[in-house]
Amino acid sequence: MVAAALVFLSGCQLPGSSAGCGAVQIDWVDFIQVGSTRYLAGPGSPTILRQSDLGPVVARVRFRVAGNVCDPGYRVKDGDAAFLDPGTPIYEVTRKPADQVLAAERNGQIESYEARSP
Repeated sequence: MVAAALVFLSGCQLPGSSAGCGAVQIDWVDFIQVGSTRYLAGPGSPTILRQSDLGPVVARVRFRVAGNVCDPGYRVKDGDAAFLDPGTPIYEVTRKPADQVLAAERNGQIESYEARSP
């Protein structure tokens, strides 16, 4: 009976932890990296946009770091995003400079991401 409980518990994972990460847990901010520029979801609360606010696709997410990166020293790369899945399109926002604001769909809503200085 005890052996069965140990086998069951060894298959469990703490909520919010990544498989294979052990005790390491990284709390990512909602970001996308395009070229050398990091864009963060709107400060405070994200700005929600409409489909009509979107311009052309400027990039696509290549790698989702949340749930996949366990190393706190990981250096973010072009195409990385915290919570967006690979292949997610990243758009220009109409009437906004692309070097300042981009947008992407997350959880069924289109959110703006603002450029931040490194």
